[in-house]
Amino acid sequence: MKSLLMAAIMLLPLAARGQASGFQPLMMHPGKDTSAAQYQLRLAEPDNPEKPAMWQGPLTISRGSASCNADVSLVTAIYAAPGRDYVVVLSSSGSHAVAHFVELASCGEKWPSIKRAASTVKVAGNRLSFFPACEGDAKNTPALCTSARVYTMQAEAPPLYRRVLSYKLTEKELGVGFIGEAKIMDPRTARAIIVH
Repeated sequence: MKSLLMAAIMLLPLAARGQASGFQPLMMHPGKDTSAAQYQLRLAEPDNPEKPAMWQGPLTISRGSASCNADVSLVTAIYAAPGRDYVVVLSSSGSHAVAHFVELASCGEKWPSIKRAASTVKVAGNRLSFFPACEGDAKNTPALCTSARVYTMQAEAPPLYRRVLSYKLTEKELGVGFIGEAKIMDPRTARAIIVH
């Protein structure tokens, strides 16, 4: 038992290091550059200088005297990770959340962006999660809901869709698990059920 406890204690720093090496949010400031690796990133003005929630595009990325612009707008967050040659830029498009994978060296898209109907989108470590969204929540009427989509972000391959994690996140958030779209009575309550 003692040896198991010692092994677990020794693995804790490795687990913490693994999480720390994942994607972390960049703190953007109006009119100022933010560092990511050897690059400087800057967005146009925010919606509110005191408490920014959304930033105008484009995203300007510079290194020394060279710079380029990534064609993104309505940016809600930017995430960077050590050793990655791209940043994850989250933006809003109506009722959809969009994740862009922008190469630092070229400002181009490393992989096609992912656009989903989502109530929110989060990045934690190497995981990208689009939370489920529902339309229509009138009493005694089912809501049309879209399931969560969870991806694992990798260094040299496009984000990998994780079906089981997506199902579990949908179940946790809405009270019932499914993939795709479903009509749900009383979503986000203990009474939630799928109706056909």
